[in-house]
Amino acid sequence: MVTARDLDVQRPGTVDDLDWSPERATDLGRGAVDLWGQFLADLPDLPIHRGHATQDVAAAMAWDVPDGPDDPADLLADTRELVLDWSMYPGNGGFLGYVSGAGTVPGAPADLLAAALNNNVGGWRLSPGLTELEQRLLGWFTQRLGLPDAAGGYLTSGGSAANHDALVVARDVKAGWDVRRDGLRAGPLLTAYAGTTAHDTVQRGADLIGLGTDAVRAVPVDGHDRVDVAAMRAMVAADIAAGHRPVCVVGSAGTVGTGAIDDLDAIADLAAEFDLWFHVDGAVGAVGALAEDLRGRFRGLERADSIGLDPHKWLYVPIACGMLLVRDTSDLERSFHVDATYTVEDKARMRSGIDTYTRSPFFTRHAAVLKLWWSLRAHGWDAYERRLVPDCVLARYLHDLAVAHPRLEATNDPELMIATFRYVPDAPGWDDAAVDDLNQRIMERLQYSGRVYPSNAIVDGRFVLRACIVNFRTEAPDIEALIDLTVRHGDDLAA
Repeated sequence: MVTARDLDVQRPGTVDDLDWSPERATDLGRGAVDLWGQFLADLPDLPIHRGHATQDVAAAMAWDVPDGPDDPADLLADTRELVLDWSMYPGNGGFLGYVSGAGTVPGAPADLLAAALNNNVGGWRLSPGLTELEQRLLGWFTQRLGLPDAAGGYLTSGGSAANHDALVVARDVKAGWDVRRDGLRAGPLLTAYAGTTAHDTVQRGADLIGLGTDAVRAVPVDGHDRVDVAAMRAMVAADIAAGHRPVCVVGSAGTVGTGAIDDLDAIADLAAEFDLWFHVDGAVGAVGALAEDLRGRFRGLERADSIGLDPHKWLYVPIACGMLLVRDTSDLERSFHVDATYTVEDKARMRSGIDTYTRSPFFTRHAAVLKLWWSLRAHGWDAYERRLVPDCVLARYLHDLAVAHPRLEATNDPELMIATFRYVPDAPGWDDAAVDDLNQRIMERLQYSGRVYPSNAIVDGRFVLRACIVNFRTEAPDIEALIDLTVRHGDDLAA
């Protein structure tokens, strides 16, 4: 028989106890908050990227795990070095590289509180308040997007997970047999359809659920990166004739390369014609449909069976905060409900609400809802309305500057907040491959310049520079700096 004496339990209050006193905890927390304040003050002047070599960063991060507790002052000093000397800064207004938001200021302390609570938002009993808060916010999103009362979903890690999970639901609803029980072998080949400029996570999702990447038919796009719906219809008809089972069509509410918006209404018509699941990958731009002045660009979004969107992109919420919405939450339960023996309960007797593990693949979920809620409440929706449209205007400004410059070429017509362009030397002898290589070298110089940080896209087979304006600190001088530095580096490298 084991007794308390046998266990030799170390009592609370000792120096190296895991359970810190509130005073000790808040002392360390104040140090972190002070560092946060210093970071925010320094951010406008910090180089976005310093271009350190990998071996230098690895050497600087070569801290060992101590056997005993470290001095909090030493821990904070090392963390200050990590934060201010060895990181890169997507919150700087010159960061234009990817569709990655700046991170709202209120979202940071909200994440601290979420970590402090450590509630698992996979189960209602483990997170009653946070679960109900998430459901309330999801209802706000579905209502503003024009979805029916039965719509709902969950917060997830981002667009990759949303696309994957949407394909799972599409498979289960439209296959025609019980795929969860019998597997894919029990029926014909299942196929899905997406534009060649759709995000590669659609193919990755098909791979992960066993369809295979080739099951996602790559549909041609027009000169503006929008999927050719007539070609999509022809591919669906051809697969049916071949004995395959089409299950899903995917539209983009903002392609990752140029921010193009597919004709969502036409794709919805196609889905209805062939009884297919209609998923909209809106990770890049679907939150724009929440803004009154942009809503008309997303006509047909309200007809989707599922929508993926990312508050951690264009709503600027700190990573990670993605979202999957479906037209009818019963479809989620069809795909993800399980009866685990260790979660048995009488819901009426326990008076518990929705367990989101029955509507998603996740048993354990971080309370991302808190940073989303804090961001929306602290700023108010009007502040977002006033910022989303100017982000698009800045993309148009960049486009117009590129059009006006003799050695720059604008390579897309911005629909949202992404503009692409490239440097083209005015000297003879430059073929397309050489211009592509030149622009890649320009991008590399720009990324390590410290002042601006663009990325790239492939547009009509050409390597182009891409600016994604999803940063509430980005203003006209940042756009002008990108243009000026591109020309300066281009002239230098071309010479």
